Amino acid sequence: MGIFLYKAALVLALQAPAPLSGDSLRAAAWARIAADSTDAEAWLEVGRAYVQAVGTFHAHRAQPADTGWARAVIDTAELAFARAAGYGRGTRTADSALVFRVYLWGQKALLAWEADGVEGATTTWHGLPEALRLPPVLEELGENLLRACPRRGVLLTANETDTYAAWYMRFARGLRPDLLIVPLAAWTGDSVLRNRILREARQRGSALPALADRRGGPLCASVGFARAPELRPKVRWNTRPLVWVAGKESKNDRVPAEDFVFAALKLAIDQHDTWSAAAITLYKQAADLTSALCRPLGTFGIKAEVGC
Repeated sequence: MGIFLYKAALVLALQAPAPLSGDSLRAAAWARIAADSTDAEAWLEVGRAYVQAVGTFHAHRAQPADTGWARAVIDTAELAFARAAGYGRGTRTADSALVFRVYLWGQKALLAWEADGVEGATTTWHGLPEALRLPPVLEELGENLLRACPRRGVLLTANETDTYAAWYMRFARGLRPDLLIVPLAAWTGDSVLRNRILREARQRGSALPALADRRGGPLCASVGFARAPELRPKVRWNTRPLVWVAGKESKNDRVPAEDFVFAALKLAIDQHDTWSAAAITLYKQAADLTSALCRPLGTFGIKAEVGC
């Protein structure tokens, strides 16, 4: 299988709309696989390399966009993650690979969103095998983020952790269908996705505050950002637990800090879960901005870890 994937990689590199660099192909990782086809860490590196490579597609520098190439890259990454999970069973490498396989479903949904709108993304997420799930600490993070954004809001996300945790709970688990979850990097860098969202909203112009206003809700930003995003036109952000909020916001929609749950985070910390660190990073930022979160975090026995 290692030889098959290596040949597949060469084919993909030749077909790519933009050259894949030596770093992207991770020649060293392929060499390790050639020497030991059961090297789980090498398979994980290869999968991550292909996830980065597919990012060139969303820049849409090639005309016409080659969706077949993008899907093939994602499929190759999925095979690599499956090998990493299988060969590294019981290790942090396997834990990471299983989560990245779920993240890849988000990549597939992103392609479907560009082509067929948000309904295409929903349909794609519904195809996620039941056996593929995020660990409880990331499910809890996604649910907390979705609860924090008021009704009919547009939730901007900052990175893989908050994006896929929120997407998974929204699309795969069916929570908060009233929200629109948009990675800010995709909004600014993926013109096809941005235009699709604007068409579905029947909006002229590309201002995010106007998009939120047209949907009848506020603009939210995850505390996955180090600071509230600077947008044009400039918006006035208000700090809320786990999010910043700008625009229309009913006081009835505000979730008190005491209502957020951190049971899975506590369990993940106690069990030294692979993904506890990623969740802690976001919750620490949230507690720095909203000190009231220290009370429920303390209820679950989590204070020092998040700087309370």
